[in-house]
Amino acid sequence: MKRLTTLLLILLTACSLTAQPDRPKVAVVLSGGGAKGVAHISALKVIEEAGFPIDIVCGTSMGALIGSLYSIGYSTDFLDSLVRSQDWATLLSDRTDPAYLTLRQREEQNTYAVIRGLGGSQPQRGGLIRGRNLDLLFRRLCSDYLDSLSFDSLPIPFACVATDIVTNREVVFHSGHLIQAMRASMAIPGVFTPVRMGQMILLDGGLRNNYPADVARAMGADIVIGVSVQDLMTRPEDINDVGAVMGQLISINSRNKFNDNIKLSDLFIYVDVSGYSAASFSSASIDTLLRRGDEASRRLWDRLIALRRHHQIDSVAYPRPDAMNAMPVATDEQRPSTTITRVPIASAGFRFDSEEMGAIQLGIKFPLKTTLPMGLAGTLRLGRRSMARAEATMLTSRPGFNPTLAYTLRVNDIDIYTAGTRTHNVRYRQHTVDLTPLDLRLHRYTIHAGLRWDYFNYYGQLLAASGDIPDLVNDHYISYHASADLNTENDWYFPSRGTRFHATYAYRTTNFYSFDGTAGLSDINVHWRLNLPLASRWALQPMLYSRLLLGHKPPLAYSNLMGGNYFGLVVEQQVPFAGLGHIELTERHLAAAQLQLQYHLHKNHYIQLRAAAAYHTDDLAQLAADNLVVGLQAAYHYNTIIGPIGASLGYTTLSREPYLFINIGHIF
Repeated sequence: MKRLTTLLLILLTACSLTAQPDRPKVAVVLSGGGAKGVAHISALKVIEEAGFPIDIVCGTSMGALIGSLYSIGYSTDFLDSLVRSQDWATLLSDRTDPAYLTLRQREEQNTYAVIRGLGGSQPQRGGLIRGRNLDLLFRRLCSDYLDSLSFDSLPIPFACVATDIVTNREVVFHSGHLIQAMRASMAIPGVFTPVRMGQMILLDGGLRNNYPADVARAMGADIVIGVSVQDLMTRPEDINDVGAVMGQLISINSRNKFNDNIKLSDLFIYVDVSGYSAASFSSASIDTLLRRGDEASRRLWDRLIALRRHHQIDSVAYPRPDAMNAMPVATDEQRPSTTITRVPIASAGFRFDSEEMGAIQLGIKFPLKTTLPMGLAGTLRLGRRSMARAEATMLTSRPGFNPTLAYTLRVNDIDIYTAGTRTHNVRYRQHTVDLTPLDLRLHRYTIHAGLRWDYFNYYGQLLAASGDIPDLVNDHYISYHASADLNTENDWYFPSRGTRFHATYAYRTTNFYSFDGTAGLSDINVHWRLNLPLASRWALQPMLYSRLLLGHKPPLAYSNLMGGNYFGLVVEQQVPFAGLGHIELTERHLAAAQLQLQYHLHKNHYIQLRAAAAYHTDDLAQLAADNLVVGLQAAYHYNTIIGPIGASLGYTTLSREPYLFINIGHIF
């Protein structure tokens, strides 16, 4: 039996040696080029189809990123899906992916244009982007290769190039931490912070060697197949954005070796990337660049086949049977933390609209180093509507459970309309204390429950016309309240998928148990929106909302007010209505429905068409057609980092005149 086993082993070894004769080593070299580098994926696919076994991969910048992932086993099909599916705006920033934020954090991110940490040990910078989200993605993709190692031990030996700006020399990575090498090779000057290693400060390898064919030869490559997305000649009119400027800077600096390295290549594939820059990460651009990479490689198909046959390389079966085709599951360490920060954070937002004109909002959050962990936060809004808020939050060990005590001062100046006619201008101060023992803040939903005290101080009332308006009496109110929010929408302002739901119940009293000697006022407020994608750019968005006031006759402080585009923008109980620009005082029971059609015109451009109908009455048992309101509105918006910029034009059966609204900036 032992002799038979030994004989079988000898035969298997002999067959293996026969099946794998000595052959030339094949290297693939991938140039830098930012977004243009996604074309490398298509080129790799064609090289695989041509039957080349790939023994070495070398790359610079985006070529290093694509090459490193290929070298550790990811298939070209997976890489194709990876670059198409990324939210590049988030990935190439330090903003936390909304998928990992609580609802309150998402709201803050869409309120403030600037959010910055203060004090503490801030990392050294040198670029606009630290690369926090890139690092998280790299750690997830390279989860089996996080230790320091020799890159020759990877499934396919790999090397990449960076530039030490202290000595102005090229640094070639053959070993070390793979994600650190990837990050250093693609650190575009001024955009990404440099990678610091000992005395070296490392930036994009394209500054010294954007097409490292010489590195592949030094690693023992007998055949070099290169792919370049570096512009061979740039016209002045093509340098029209930051990405193009940085790409040209890298291209100029790397030309000292570029032509020599082309001569070291057995086959050089140049991808025509005219019209695109290092920052062309839109979906349409990526589709085109992938197509151009395929076309450029297939134009050289005959030369690829001739090169393989000339060196007597047998065709191999691709894709590789052991290639990885799925994203590794993220661990807790590979997700951004959403816990309350341990360093102070300051925030600033600003907006302009045709109603209020200008407004700014400032915020600050900082922790207290106390026995019982606490966080303090402050908010200041300045404009026609002013607001100051201070809150203290207990930081418990239970995820998302943060009991809160807050004081808010609002100073408001609002025009109130009745039946479409401006009847009053009301100025008042509202003092509010909220004690919220249950303050549960999680990724998709929040739940709040607590006790609230309000005091309304009216200091000005101008009568523009006769109208039925509740008496303005300075008074205080005590409320028990509970609310729940759910938000799975994929975008804060312009969602195309997901749903948003909000429900609030408040029992309002003047003395903890009654309202001026009678039963308290029950306040029920519900709204729900669903987003239905119709096609790649179209979405249908039905919305239902209602506010019912049961029991005691409500004072003006809690009466139904309808108008504008957003919930609670001017006053807390405000509900929006398409085409209605002013604040309309309605009956105590209000129900409305809205249907919106949204079209994603191009990149950050959106068109929205809305139709709405609302019914309001004092008696749910009696319906009257006079209390039915219909509104229409058309809007255009351009989404920016400071918030939406746009205009809307509307009309309602209540106002009976067109209404134009212009907005610049986040909504607050």
